[in-house]
Amino acid sequence: MSKVLADPIDQGALSSDAARGSKAVRIGGLLMAAGTALLVCLSLFVCAFLDFLPWPVAIQGTSGVVALVAAFYVLMRTGFNRRFSDPSLATEQAASAILFLAYIMYHAEPAREALTLFYMVVMLFAALRLSAARLAALAILALAAHGTMLHFSYLRDEEAMDFEGAVTQFAVLMVTLPWFAAMGGYVNRLRAGLGESNRRLEDALERIREIAIRDELTGTYNRRFLMESLARELARAGRSGGGFSVCVIDVDHFKAVNDTLGHAAGDDVLKRVAEIAGRGLRGIDVFGRFGGEEFLLLLPDTDRAGASVVAERIRAAVAAETAVTVTVGVAQRGRDETTAAVLAGADQALYRGKALGRNKVVVQG
Repeated sequence: MSKVLADPIDQGALSSDAARGSKAVRIGGLLMAAGTALLVCLSLFVCAFLDFLPWPVAIQGTSGVVALVAAFYVLMRTGFNRRFSDPSLATEQAASAILFLAYIMYHAEPAREALTLFYMVVMLFAALRLSAARLAALAILALAAHGTMLHFSYLRDEEAMDFEGAVTQFAVLMVTLPWFAAMGGYVNRLRAGLGESNRRLEDALERIREIAIRDELTGTYNRRFLMESLARELARAGRSGGGFSVCVIDVDHFKAVNDTLGHAAGDDVLKRVAEIAGRGLRGIDVFGRFGGEEFLLLLPDTDRAGASVVAERIRAAVAAETAVTVTVGVAQRGRDETTAAVLAGADQALYRGKALGRNKVVVQG
C-alpha cells in the first residue's frame, strides 16, 4: 500500500511534544498542590491572628510549606522526577504534606483539632492520582504520624494535654482516613475505567473515519475523499493563485486479466499497482482509487511538466515490476477551470494514450 497517503510524521517531534505535554501536566498538578498548600498557610495565619498559636509557629510553618513546594518544583523542572516510578511524585508530595502537618500540629496544640481537617485535603489531592493501595499507605502514614505527634505532645506536657480529646480525635481519624482511602481508590478506578472507555471510543471513531475515506481493496483513498480533496485544492488555488495537476491512471487490458485469471488475480493487480504508484509521493500529494481499474493522483503546486515526470516514473515502475501496464492522462488546472473540467482534460489525455497503443503517458495539450 502507499506509504505517503498522509503527511509524513516526525516520530521524534511527536515524542518530544508528548514529553513536554506530560511535563506541563505534572507541573500543573504541582501548582494545584501549591494552591492547596496556600490554604494551610492562610489557616496558620488566621490561627495566629486569633491567638490560637504563636506567630513564630505560623511563620515557620509557612516557610516550610513554601520550601516543600519549591523543592518539588525544582525536581520537575530539572527532570529529576523522571527517575521515579511515578514522575508526578504525587505519593511523595502527599507523604511530605502529611508529615509536615503532623510537625506543625505538634507546635500548634490549640489549633490542632482544626488543622486535622487538612489530612482530608491531602487525601483528596492524592485520590485524584493514586491507586487504592497507595492511598491506604498514605492513610496508615497519617495515622502513624498523628499518633507519634500525640505521643510526643503527651510526653512534653502531660498535664496540659486533653488526653480524652486526643484519643477521640485519633479514633475519628482511624475511621475516616481508611474510609477516605477506600472511596478515593474506588473513584480512581472509575476514572481509569472512563479513560479507557474514552480511548476505545476514540480508536473506534478513528477506524470509522478511515473506513469512510479508504478504498477497502487497495487501502488508498476512495473516490469521495479524492473529490473532496480536489474541491479543497481548487479553493486553495483560487485563494493563492497557485495551480495543481491531476493524473488519471488506468490499468491496461484489465478486463482480460479478470476474464482469464479470475477476479482474485485482478484484485492482486490493483493492489500491486496502488502500492507502486503510491511510492515516492510527497506528503501533500493525494492518491487513491477513482473507480474500477482507475486511480487518481492529485499533485498540488505542480505544473504539467512536473506531473508528466511523476506519471512516467509510475508507468515505468508498473511495467518493470508487474505483468501489466498502465496508461496515464495528465492535465493541469487552467485559470478559472472547474474540477470537472480538469478531470475531463485528464480523461481526454488518457483516451488518446489508449488510442496510441497504451502503456503511455499523455499530457493534455
